[in-house]
Amino acid sequence: EIASATGMFAIYQRIRGASTGGQGGDGARHGNGIVSVEAQPSGQALQEGEDNFVTATADLAFAVTVENSGEAQEVRVTVRLTVEQSPRPIEKEQVINIINPGERKTVVFRQLGQIVQFAQKTTLRVEVEPVPNEENTGNNTAAYPVTFSLTPPS
Repeated sequence: EIASATGMFAIYQRIRGASTGGQGGDGARHGNGIVSVEAQPSGQALQEGEDNFVTATADLAFAVTVENSGEAQEVRVTVRLTVEQSPRPIEKEQVINIINPGERKTVVFRQLGQIVQFAQKTTLRVEVEPVPNEENTGNNTAAYPVTFSLTPPS
C-alpha cells in the first residue's frame, strides 16, 4: 500500500505538512466515517434504529468498514466496538495503520460468539476515533439495537 504512487504522494504531503504544524496543517479536510457494520459469518448488515437479531455462533465476528472522507491520508485510526451488557460490557479495539482519501478499510472484531449474552436486547456501539482537525464527527459513531440468539430467527 505505502509503495504505490498514491501512497507515496500522500506520505510526501504529510511530511510537507509537518513543517506547517503537522497533520491538519496542510489545509486539507480531515476525517473518517463508519460506512457499515456486518455480522459474520452470516453477512448480515446491521441497521441503526431497527432491531437486529444476530445468531451468535462460535465464530461470530463484526466487520466494520471505515472510509476516509477527507482529503488527506490518515494514520493510526482507532476503531472501537462495544457490546453493552451487564455486568461487564465487551470492549474491543483495532487500529487502521494507514488509510488514503476516499479509501475504505474493513476491520474485523472476532471471538465474540461465546461471550455475548443471549435473548436480551442490547446495543452494539461502533466508534471511529476522530483524527486531528476533523470537523465533521457526526459519522464517527453508530449504535445498533441487537439481540443475540443461538438459532437463526424464524
